[in-house]
Parts: sequence; structure tokens; C-alpha cells
Amino acid sequence: MVRLEAASETIRMAFPNGLVDVYAGVTALGNPGLLTVLLALVYWGYRREETATVVGYAFLAFALVLFLKELFAMPRPPESVMLVAEDGYGFPSGHAIAGVVVYGGLALEFDWFEEPPKALAAGLLAVSVGLSRVVLGVHYLGDVLVGAALGVLVLALGHRLWRDRPAVGYGLGAVVAVPAVVVSDADPQTVAVLGSSLGGVWACRTIQPIPAHRERAEGAFLLAVGIVLAVVLVAVRVALETNRPAQFVVGVATVAAILGLPAFLDRADAFDVVQRVIG
Repeated sequence: MVRLEAASETIRMAFPNGLVDVYAGVTALGNPGLLTVLLALVYWGYRREETATVVGYAFLAFALVLFLKELFAMPRPPESVMLVAEDGYGFPSGHAIAGVVVYGGLALEFDWFEEPPKALAAGLLAVSVGLSRVVLGVHYLGDVLVGAALGVLVLALGHRLWRDRPAVGYGLGAVVAVPAVVVSDADPQTVAVLGSSLGGVWACRTIQPIPAHRERAEGAFLLAVGIVLAVVLVAVRVALETNRPAQFVVGVATVAAILGLPAFLDRADAFDVVQRVIG
């Protein structure tokens, strides 16, 4: 009953199967890997302290949903209704909680609720990601609603209790990731989230204060270096996706590198070199 199977079937029937590529494109906007890259780019090129906070919300949410999936061990809808292949447990929806926490978190921390068009766009993205999971037949509506509710809970508590202390969010992510690792028998994904959360704790405790933004050319240099670094880390993670120690190390390195790159380049005088070259 809690999974709302009948309502899920009604939603699936309302959307034509011929648009599966469109639905898959929308659902990709809630993929944890893509969201991590998105947040990295926003952090490097826009508002760093607020984005660091949202990244902390995200990894707490990732850890929470992985723990609950393993705890409840509820199956996905049958393969006969799936428009795309998907494995693993289905309750609650990871894409739904990720969409709410990331897009909703950006709206919350960037004060987009004072700008209705931006707030509406963030809300539509979060809703569309969750709905796409039902349309694709990989989740029941109940999975999505519970995932979204958990995302709202993470945002409400985080914004109220630790918005100015992002290290707390990463630390809570690590705390929740530990039982997730245990109940999943050290699934590489949960190990990676544990490492990522600890990498965030380390970075937040080590990099104080977060460097301010510089000129546009220096920002472009930071983005270029960051994108190359991200590609390397993603390639390593994919190549070693079943290696638990490697997933832990790459998880630590990824978040520490995202948060620490501006400070590293600043302390290495790389921005001054760029300014002299273009000047």
C-alpha cells in the first residue's frame, strides 16, 4: 500500500513509451555522479560557501538513502514495466531525494525563493526527476514520495542547524554511511559515499577560509583544471568500480579535491601566473 502501485500504473499509462529517451534524459538530472559534477562546477565558478553546504546535504542524503534501501530491501517494479534496465532495491528513490536535496538546496542556500522564476525552475527539476522514475517503471510512486520527503527533511534540518558549518553535514553523512556499509556488506557504492563524506570533513576542517572568487580569466583557468581533474577521478572510479579500497580512496580524493582546488591553486600562486600571462 505504501508504494502506491495502482497510482504508479496510472502515471505510466499516461506517458507514451515512445518518449523513453526524453524520460531517460530527465532522470539523468538526478544521477549522483552528474549532480556531483554539477555542484563542483557551481562551487568552482560561483558561490563557494553556499555550494559547499549543499554538497554536504547531498552526501548525507546519498548515505541515508543507501542505508534505507538495504534496510528495507524492497524490490523495484517488475522488469515487464521497466522502460530502462535498473537493478538494486527500489525503496526509497535515490534520484528523488537527490533531486530535492540538490536543486532544492541550491534554491534554499542561494535565496532563490525570493526570486520566483528561479525557485519554480528548481522545483520543476526536482519534481521532474522524481516523476521520471515512475514513468520509466523503475520505481513506484510511493518510493518517489518517500525519497522526496526525506530530501525535504534533510534540507530543513541542515538549513536550520548547520548551514554555516558544512563540515557537520559531511560528518553526519559519514556517520550514516557506516551502517550503510555494514548492512550492504561493504557495497562499493556505500564505501565510496563514506570516503566522500570523510573527504568533505577533511576539506572543511583544513581549508579555512575558502578563497574568494577572482577575475573571469582566473575562474576559467580554475574550471579547466577542475574539469581535467574530475575526468581523471571519474575514469579511475569507473575502472576500479568493484574495488572497495579504491572506491574509498577515490571518494575521499574526489570531494577533497573539489573543495580544496581553489585554495591549492591560490597557495601555489597559479592564479598570479595566469594573470601575468594574460596581462
